[in-house]
Amino acid sequence: MIRLSPAGLERMTAHQMEADGLAALAELAELLDPGGRRGRWELAGLVSQRLRRFEGGPVQRIRRGARPPRDPAERALAAIASSNLPRSRRKIWDLLA
Repeated sequence: MIRLSPAGLERMTAHQMEADGLAALAELAELLDPGGRRGRWELAGLVSQRLRRFEGGPVQRIRRGARPPRDPAERALAAIASSNLPRSRRKIWDLLA
């Protein structure tokens, strides 16, 4: 059995949250642009805008358990919001590469 120190467990949890956030970002990008017709910069702007709007309200209700995510896009947004992924268009653009 492997034992992790509290710091090791915290790092491992942070890495898992980041991996989950990246997977959710890829899923959200596919949901917002299923045909792949948008440019990466436009898509990054759309993701950033949706994420900021989502964090302004719905994410709090979802975290409190007041309501579940309404659709796959909200599930992806909730996973991204729970991660340490950046929120800016420029940094999301980098991640979409």
